[in-house]
Amino acid sequence: MKTRGEFLEALTLGALAPVIPAFPSPLQRPPMLARGDRVGLIAPASPPTDADIAQARAHVESLGLVAVMGDYVRARDGYLAGTDAQRAADFNHMARDASVRAIVAIRGGYGTMRILELLDYAAIRQDPKIVLGFSDLTALLNAVTTRAEVVTFHGPLGAHGSSWSGAARAYVEQLLFSAQLSPRLQIEDPQPIVSGRARGRLAGGNLSLIAALTGTPFAVPARDALLFFEETEEAPYQLDRMLTQLALAGALTAARGVLVGQCTKCSPKGSSPTAEQVIAERLLAAGRPAVAGAPIGHIPTQWVLPIGVLAELDAGAGTLTLLEPALTPR
Repeated sequence: MKTRGEFLEALTLGALAPVIPAFPSPLQRPPMLARGDRVGLIAPASPPTDADIAQARAHVESLGLVAVMGDYVRARDGYLAGTDAQRAADFNHMARDASVRAIVAIRGGYGTMRILELLDYAAIRQDPKIVLGFSDLTALLNAVTTRAEVVTFHGPLGAHGSSWSGAARAYVEQLLFSAQLSPRLQIEDPQPIVSGRARGRLAGGNLSLIAALTGTPFAVPARDALLFFEETEEAPYQLDRMLTQLALAGALTAARGVLVGQCTKCSPKGSSPTAEQVIAERLLAAGRPAVAGAPIGHIPTQWVLPIGVLAELDAGAGTLTLLEPALTPR
C-alpha cells in the first residue's frame, strides 16, 4: 500500500503528464484530384526564392493541374515568408476558395507553428481538400487532420526537386488521383527494431516538429496511431533529446507502432553513438513494433503518406498497408 506521500506524488505526476491526443473519429476524406483542377501554392514557413516558386508551379502543371499562387508567396519578414497574418491569410484564402482542390506548400524551413492558431479549420472541414507537404509542414498537416477532421498528405513540397519525377512522381499520382486503395508499400532494405504487427491511423512527420508540439494544443495525435518520423541535419544527441522528450511524455508507448524514415546528414562526431543506435535504443525501450529504413523524409524519392488513414505495419517484413482509401471518388 502506498503511503500518503507516495500517493500524492503519483497524483501530482499524473496531473502534470502531457495528454497524448488521439485522432477524432470519423475523419473526412478529400475528393481525388482530376486533371485541370486548381492547386493553391502557399509559403507558410521560410521564404521561397523565385526559382522555388517557378519550380513549384512547373511541378504542379506537369501533372495537368492549374497552379494558383498565394498573394504573399513573395513577401518577406526576416527569416519568414511574410508576417504570420500574411502566411495564414494565404492558407485561409485557398481553404475558402471552392475552386481550389488542393493546397501545396512551396517549401518548408521554419515558421508553420506560428500560424496554427490563425488558420480557418472550419473552412477545410466544410469543403475538404488535399493539403500536401512535409518537414516544417508537419505542424500544419497534423493540425488540419485533428482540428478540421480531414485526412492530409505527408509528401513532397512544391519545390522539392526530383520528388516530382520518376518513382516519386508515381507515389504522388497513385495516391492523389485515385480513390482506390494503394498497394502494400515495401521498404527496400527494412531494419526491424521490434518485430510484430500493429494497426493504427498514420500520424507524424518531422521529429523536431513532433517533439516541439508535444504538450501543446496542437500535439501530434500519437495515441493508438502508427507514428512515423524523419529528420535531417540533427546530431544523434539531438535525436536522443527529442525521442527522450516523446518517451517522457508517453507518446512512444501511446502509439501502436513506429515507422522510422530517413535521418539525412545526422552523423555523429568521433565515437558517439550513431543516429540508428540512438533511435533503436529508444524504440526498443518503448516496446512497440518498429522498423527503420522507410523512404520518408529529405530524400529524392519518398512515399506519400495519408495522415489519419488506418494502416497496418508489419515491422518484421518492413511493409505498410493502407487499410482504407485516403480520398473519395469524384
